[in-house]
Amino acid sequence: MKWGGPFPPKREDFDTMRPTRRLLLVGEGNFSFSASLCDASNREACIIATCFESEERVSRQALAKTNIQYLRGKGVEVCFCVDCTKLKDYFLPAKRNFDCIYFNFPHCGRKAGVTKNRELLMKFFCRSQDKSFPVEGALNHIFTWGLPFPHPRPVICQTELEGKRVSFQVPEIFVDKINRRFLDTNSDHPVRTINEKLIAQLSQTFPLQRVDHSLSLLHQGCLSAVPQSNGFWIIPNTEENPNSDPIGKGTARGILFPGVRFCRDIDQDDRMKTQEGDPLSEHYLRSSLLVHVQDVIRRLSFLPGTLHVLSGPVFRKCLISPRTLPVFHETLFMCAVDKGTEGSCIQMLMDNIKNTLSSLLPSLSCFTLNSTVEEPKSSETIELNDSVRPDPHLDKTQYFICVKTNTSDSKASVSCIGAISAAPCGPISCELGIVCASVNLDLVAMQICGISDWRMLWTVDERFLNQFIGGELGPFKSFSLYPPSYVHDVSFWVPECEQFDEVAFHTIARCVSQETVVSIQLLDRFQHPQTGQISLCYRLTFQSCDKALTHQQVAEMQMQFRKEIQQCLQVTLR
Repeated sequence: MKWGGPFPPKREDFDTMRPTRRLLLVGEGNFSFSASLCDASNREACIIATCFESEERVSRQALAKTNIQYLRGKGVEVCFCVDCTKLKDYFLPAKRNFDCIYFNFPHCGRKAGVTKNRELLMKFFCRSQDKSFPVEGALNHIFTWGLPFPHPRPVICQTELEGKRVSFQVPEIFVDKINRRFLDTNSDHPVRTINEKLIAQLSQTFPLQRVDHSLSLLHQGCLSAVPQSNGFWIIPNTEENPNSDPIGKGTARGILFPGVRFCRDIDQDDRMKTQEGDPLSEHYLRSSLLVHVQDVIRRLSFLPGTLHVLSGPVFRKCLISPRTLPVFHETLFMCAVDKGTEGSCIQMLMDNIKNTLSSLLPSLSCFTLNSTVEEPKSSETIELNDSVRPDPHLDKTQYFICVKTNTSDSKASVSCIGAISAAPCGPISCELGIVCASVNLDLVAMQICGISDWRMLWTVDERFLNQFIGGELGPFKSFSLYPPSYVHDVSFWVPECEQFDEVAFHTIARCVSQETVVSIQLLDRFQHPQTGQISLCYRLTFQSCDKALTHQQVAEMQMQFRKEIQQCLQVTLR
């Protein structure tokens, strides 16, 4: 702003141009906070700094004397012998209006006990009873002991494959998720509530039969037919008497990734021997319940026209994102119908699923269907099953159930929460066709309850489940508003003549961080002009949604991550 007069503007001229905030500081010691606040306010506030002790006593401290001189030089009003519990005795009624009052480290001094300090605060807050404090929009922070950060123990699972009793070691990232039993009858977890509502709705249209949960978590597949980058490949222990203790004391053969082996209790020769000589070596954790369709069809209890229901957890490797789930609960509806009537069955399934979800998701605008074998691909789309195609016959016709969320801006959030497939029934009958509807219960729960991070569904913190007692579904209220986050970068040269496996890179990050890495961002990609070798730089953000994560823990995880990618992905750290 330009001034027309011959003289420079005075301070009082600035004061008439903008409102002045009045700040009162009580209980000051050496006035260091007042001095810092004076610098930060940049003359936009009127500061009154007060102290309970006399100026003579306080000025004996060199720093306090310097600060007092500095404040007065800046025009700050400095007062002594002011009792903060009797402020009306020191300020006239016209001067008692303050925008903010600061009382840093309220204490009676010396070795005052808790009782005296509480009395001090009580008297301080009762300085004025004729006007209440404004509390609109205020946040109430409640500090509690955080859950301990566990160190996962090895877990050995047992199952039956091809008539043999086998055991296998659970991948580290699933140790705390392999047997949580969210779908049990005594569970109040939101995924079970949603599942039961879907089943109840469909039972009004179809005769319904539940399939038992004895189907194995492992499924046999061909390494060439199933995309290796998406499956957790397992080498089961095929000994006649596998260890009977399911936790911590057995020794499994290992866990296979494409070029990655996290289990260090076998050597390379043993691993190669198992792969070449044992057909049980080519197994992976099921990434969809669709792998069990043919097994269910072959059962004597499988009746045409009856809707068979199978629910359980599935596992897959995927990139890290708050809404991309490496493990989730899937429910699968299967029905055998006469050939030519698949369309009407699909329509009935779709209508029932839509009606149920519409009643649970009143804030969502619509459902969209894609009658294509390719899943919708966009940055806003969450895919249901991008892992394996367990049976090529099931790919004949597919419809995808996508939920679009209302938003104020032009970008709508779209989540693919289910799929419907139709195919011939196979060798059981040439007169029948099979219709399968699959729903991702975890994604539906996140949409209904407003849960932004999939990891919260797996927390053991009682403050989560207590919000859904009795199967009630409602908006989730976060109990950790501002969890600390830590950022670390890593740079490395990728191996020559090899394509970098980013999914494996993210999977290693999940493993070493115990799912505390919430995002991985590619910062830079550099190609050497002479050698052509490629260097990548990634940024990892660590943040836990329910546990106390410290800087030291993150530093240790980052160091372990660097070692793992160097060993497993054959990169050269920079």
